[in-house]
Amino acid sequence: MADKLNLLPIGKQDEIKAESRLSYPSNLFQSSTDYVKFDFYNYNGPFSGDGGGGSTDTEGTALKNTNLQLDIYNQRVGEQYKRYPGAKTILMYMPEDISTGYGGDWGGKNFSNTAANTLRTSGSALAGDGGATIGNFVEAIKTAGGALPTVAAQSLATAISAVGNDSISTNDVLQGSLGVVLNPNTELMFQGFKPRTFSLKYKMSARNGNEAKMITKIIGTFKKVALPKFGQAPGGSTDAASLGQLILNSVTGGKDKEASNANYIGVPGLCNVQFMKGTSLHEHLPQYKICAITDVSINYTPDGTYATYGDGRPVAVELSLTFAETKLVYSQEINIEGLSY
Repeated sequence: MADKLNLLPIGKQDEIKAESRLSYPSNLFQSSTDYVKFDFYNYNGPFSGDGGGGSTDTEGTALKNTNLQLDIYNQRVGEQYKRYPGAKTILMYMPEDISTGYGGDWGGKNFSNTAANTLRTSGSALAGDGGATIGNFVEAIKTAGGALPTVAAQSLATAISAVGNDSISTNDVLQGSLGVVLNPNTELMFQGFKPRTFSLKYKMSARNGNEAKMITKIIGTFKKVALPKFGQAPGGSTDAASLGQLILNSVTGGKDKEASNANYIGVPGLCNVQFMKGTSLHEHLPQYKICAITDVSINYTPDGTYATYGDGRPVAVELSLTFAETKLVYSQEINIEGLSY
């Protein structure tokens, strides 16, 4: 596979040779089976040199620019992700629970009558639809005049709270004095959305010695990629350890140990999770952008009892994995027919 990671490749992929993969069951036939494929990559910061921090001009159609900006955001421009060293591709059987979810964060927002009318007037002007008239501004002024009791109540509440050390709100004053409270004028407003998260769970029981070793390597790979590296050099002109190495070399003639990078830890690796049907992406199951591995849990007694083979390997283990997409999925990236995120 090329260093540049295609986040959602279309069509068939080359079959992975047995010596360059780990799989459970070990005789998983890649060309004729539904399975899950895990590929591992080094993290590359989105704003680093090859991290997608490019820019675009304003020429061309809006759609073209939008797609290009999405490619930059998804880190599809230039050389982005390099394979995690020593981590082979892992193929696993389809787990029992495959699901995904899409959601937005919506919340109620209260507007006073004055604010609501002012926003309607200014919003019409901002939209450029010609809806803003002198009458709109006059109505806004009338509404502001009707809100004078609110202004007085706010001042009174502030004064009471300051002098009497009481927590008095504007609504407390209005209700206690006039028998009314402020009209909340609540509107449901979109606040944003979050990357998708999902979990996969596998129970593995070795049928022979080779498969037992394969299970150990699979678990070890996920643990290794999910954890940060201690003392990784940040590189670049700000790499103090590299500067320290130059100083050490000048003093010791290059005979001393390497300078320490203990001030830093390397960001954990990433995982590309793909649901496959043979050598093609599964068109009827969700696909994901490159993910962070947020949790790796191993249960060595999944059946409730401790049991091992003669060499001490557990008879069965349960591997639970949790992932989080590193990029958001936008409406333009959804295909309403067939293969999609």
